[in-house]
Amino acid sequence: MFVRQIQIESLGNSSYIIGSEDAKVCAIVDPVRDIDMYIREAEALGMRIAYSLETHVHNDFLSGSRELSARVGSTTCAGGAGGLVFDHRPLRDGDVIELGEIKIEVLATPGHTPEHVSFLADDTSRSGGPHALFSGGALLVGGVARSDLLGKDLAPFLGRWFHQTLQRKLYGLDDSVEVYPTHGGGSFCLATPSGSGATTSTIGQERLTNPFFQAATEDEFLDLALSDLPPIPAYYGKMAAINVRGPRILGGLPKLYPLAPREVWVRSRSDSEAIDLRQPQDYALSHIPRAYSVPFGGSAGTWIGWLVEFGKPLILVSDSPDQREEMVRQLIRIGYDVLEGYLDGGMEAWSATGLPTSSLEVTTAQELYPQLEGGSGPVPLDVRFGYEWRAGHIAGSVNVELGDLPQKAGALSKDQRYVTVCAAGVRASTAASVLEREGFGDVVLMQGGTAAWEKAGYPLETGNG
Repeated sequence: MFVRQIQIESLGNSSYIIGSEDAKVCAIVDPVRDIDMYIREAEALGMRIAYSLETHVHNDFLSGSRELSARVGSTTCAGGAGGLVFDHRPLRDGDVIELGEIKIEVLATPGHTPEHVSFLADDTSRSGGPHALFSGGALLVGGVARSDLLGKDLAPFLGRWFHQTLQRKLYGLDDSVEVYPTHGGGSFCLATPSGSGATTSTIGQERLTNPFFQAATEDEFLDLALSDLPPIPAYYGKMAAINVRGPRILGGLPKLYPLAPREVWVRSRSDSEAIDLRQPQDYALSHIPRAYSVPFGGSAGTWIGWLVEFGKPLILVSDSPDQREEMVRQLIRIGYDVLEGYLDGGMEAWSATGLPTSSLEVTTAQELYPQLEGGSGPVPLDVRFGYEWRAGHIAGSVNVELGDLPQKAGALSKDQRYVTVCAAGVRASTAASVLEREGFGDVVLMQGGTAAWEKAGYPLETGNG
């Protein structure tokens, strides 16, 4: 039996290739939509992709199973209770999928979602099986996936179901069974933040250390599962319905075309949104009016999905072809398919054309501290998550989580001067661009965030004070 993990860093998730080296056949577990990576891996291994195995109807990304089926003729296998309306093999508890010498048993493991299944793989050429559990969100490294994504009213019922899944289906598996979860650190599907950094585990390790596995009663489990949950990205509300009907088949990675500055100007003044992927200091110096600042990185796609209206045509601002390709991947994974192109020649070409630009005032911790001490500085607007803010924030700061800022900006005074603050300056840049779009005329961007503030030796308050 061959298992290869493929980490999808933009989602905090993993997909897996499980295959028979003897039969030269494999399956992909929880594929994302840019399937070329799986095809390349399978070809390098000399394997045919026979199946794609879905552990659940995903809320955090669009499945690549339909794309794989169209490209290589694989069969999509998913829990029958999920109600998928495109061609697939519906699975029930106890069903078996065969890959050469590998027998994969389907386990009904509801809790993260009602239709959730896990895949228990037994390499029959080896003794002591089963050998691997592809657990989706049913069992993670040190935790479980959250049960509130379908609504707070349903969450307690799913949570009780979840406890039964762990105790009755998974707890009795052999210590040596390898655990390969889909969700990992960085995923907003986690019930609690993962701090270990590990992406795989074993049943024995989880039985010893996972607090959800150790919860003796349903009430004890619910206390863990439903307390202090992180916010849910806005685009999550769109994913499940699309996955049920089947995402649109792309036929390959969409190609971005260069757009002349004047064309970008016309489009950005109508329905298209400009997404500036440059670093905060470059955005602050000069940018397209009303462009979103989303500095390139592993979570850039998530923030676009959180802040930009679903279905909006997008234009990217970046001089790096590699960055642009990675952003196409991140965006199609969450259904942002209307990709009009990129600004040809970047901001240098834009400025040379004489088109309007906007800029932001920038400050540092060393410049801001004496202003705040003297009572003459701007109000710090801290856009980190609430748990980050409570762990340590600048005195007098106002906490509005970045994902909530478009909806809550109306409660802020446009006569007030604000300095946007985050952990390192990236989210603060995005926040400043949101405020600019909302008509705030006096916004300052703090470089380096609270990390730079602490490094300079300035105090931070804790709690809600």
